[in-house]
Amino acid sequence: MTKKPIVYVIEPEGPEEWYHPLEEITDVKFIYPDENFSKEDLRGTIDHSEGLIITSRCAISKEDFSFLKKLKIVAKCGAKPSNVDIEEATRRGVAVSYVPGGNNTSVAEYAVMLILASLRQFITHSQAIQNNVWRASNSFLGLELRDKIVGVIGYGAVGKEVVRKLYGFDCKVIVYDPFTKVEKNQCSYLSQVDDLPSLLKESDVISINCLLTKDTENLISDDEFNLMRKTAIIVNTSRGAIIDEVALIKALKEKTIAGAALDVYSKEPVDSQHPLNNIPNVIMTPHVAAWTVETLFREVSGAVNSTLACLKGETIPGLLNPDFLKFKV
Repeated sequence: MTKKPIVYVIEPEGPEEWYHPLEEITDVKFIYPDENFSKEDLRGTIDHSEGLIITSRCAISKEDFSFLKKLKIVAKCGAKPSNVDIEEATRRGVAVSYVPGGNNTSVAEYAVMLILASLRQFITHSQAIQNNVWRASNSFLGLELRDKIVGVIGYGAVGKEVVRKLYGFDCKVIVYDPFTKVEKNQCSYLSQVDDLPSLLKESDVISINCLLTKDTENLISDDEFNLMRKTAIIVNTSRGAIIDEVALIKALKEKTIAGAALDVYSKEPVDSQHPLNNIPNVIMTPHVAAWTVETLFREVSGAVNSTLACLKGETIPGLLNPDFLKFKV
């Protein structure tokens, strides 16, 4: 009897039964790393695997690939991986896949929720009664989204979904994305600017929905904050490193901007000791914008299907590096 290829699922999203389709042709093993589980432990455990299913919390570096001699695919649950050395994977003949569109709805809903929560001071309101506080004539005043200008940075899948969901709030939306054009007259509440400074100067709320790349790392820093309105709020549900956190802390403390709502951070996880915690008008959530049952199931199913397709020699859904075939042994 032919021995089944081994596939490791590292920090599984959702219940293990979601991965059962893999059992058709593979031997599935699950890893739940604790705080003492080192990179060396990981390499030693998965060195004989032919497939890896990972999330954004598990990085596969250039050095890691040298320990994975049998590896055929790294399947990322969710968005394009910034935690995998795709160039090295390609050079070693390893496929890398993701699940396009898996979390669009959840992340876009969460971004709009954070916009509303920031404008209406929802966190303060939700804690008031527990603290025996009631509204007064000079407290708890929020702002409407109506007639505000929302600047959306990044008009990819999530950015487009954010824009679509803002329809009906009677706000105006401006988009900055140097790689995507908004069709003229697509909708009356939407327009596009040609440069980032224009968006920053005009917006009451800024929603970051672009990918993290070398060009977008620290995209928003001191100079950018200084362009924003003092009443502006910035929302980030994309990747933490797109915002220079030192510059953000400075801007908030000096009241260069009015507030921030963050679901992602430059280094994760974060705790109550993070310097952004306890700064007024800051909402911090633990990277949960895509954390819904529906999204996790879509992401797991996509990663499972990509893994099965690779091991069966079929077309791989969500393949990021088709050139891997040139180097495949």
